[in-house]
Amino acid sequence: MCAERAASEELAELRERVADLERQNEHLRVGLASRIIIEQAKGVLIERLDLPPEDIFELLRSAARRSQTNIHTIANEILRSRVTPEYITRQRFSS
Repeated sequence: MCAERAASEELAELRERVADLERQNEHLRVGLASRIIIEQAKGVLIERLDLPPEDIFELLRSAARRSQTNIHTIANEILRSRVTPEYITRQRFSS
């Protein structure tokens, strides 16, 4: 009986560990997808604004802070539009 209980507890611990790993995996997948979108938006802005990558990232961060918008949301907007959002252009010249 004791061996069955120990096996049951071990199985419960393993299930909990698997659930934790699945949550962590999903979190990492979302983070990677977000990072890819941000990198693509940086590439678009590098081409549009002719600035170095580090300046572009700072521009995105500042625009996100000022507009109180997630940087991922801003990156998505840049990728969906052929025109650079006005708040990015404004941020560029106010920095």
